[in-house]
Amino acid sequence: MAGNVFGNPITDDDVKILYPEVTDITPKLRADVAFRNISTNGRDQNAKNFVKNLKQRYGNGISALCMIFNATGGTLTYSGNKDWHGHVYESPYPAKIQNGQWGAFLHVHPSWFAGSEAAVIYRGYNNDGTLCDWMLSWGIPYIGDNHAYTEIREGRHYETDHWNYIKGLLESQSTKHEDIWNGCYSIVTIGEGTSPEYVGIMSLEGVTTKK
Repeated sequence: MAGNVFGNPITDDDVKILYPEVTDITPKLRADVAFRNISTNGRDQNAKNFVKNLKQRYGNGISALCMIFNATGGTLTYSGNKDWHGHVYESPYPAKIQNGQWGAFLHVHPSWFAGSEAAVIYRGYNNDGTLCDWMLSWGIPYIGDNHAYTEIREGRHYETDHWNYIKGLLESQSTKHEDIWNGCYSIVTIGEGTSPEYVGIMSLEGVTTKK
């Protein structure tokens, strides 16, 4: 397991424990069990402790304490990022986040007077096996309110340069945003202040809204 992912992956074996009568295990079922286990065995707290330790080593200055969770039923693979202002500090974006795992990283502002503003893309599949890209973005301006924005599109969508358009969408948002597209779901939130926590959940439609 990479040093910046947390929690044991949720697999078919975990699904069988919760749904012993089910014989056809779908990605959506694995996603459901992953979301039910979003905080089990301290996986969420371990991700938070990791990024807080990164922040402590970094010191003062604008930064985003980023924690992202995979409840898609399959493995998500890092597929690129966009830095408008700043860069990740010390620990890279997680290369792979398996179902039921948290990934964590710290994004910090550049040395000059600017905030932290960036996006990251993870690639995976919807319940039907269609390739999809989850895009998560955040903005902590040097002056002004923080922003969070997310969207999901077809696989490799972000290999085309949409970044000026996305930057405008990001900066028009407040501190919470969600998207549903082609059976996929994502939600992002960011706190207030100059070094807030940023939380993103990548999932499938209907998984996180179950009672």
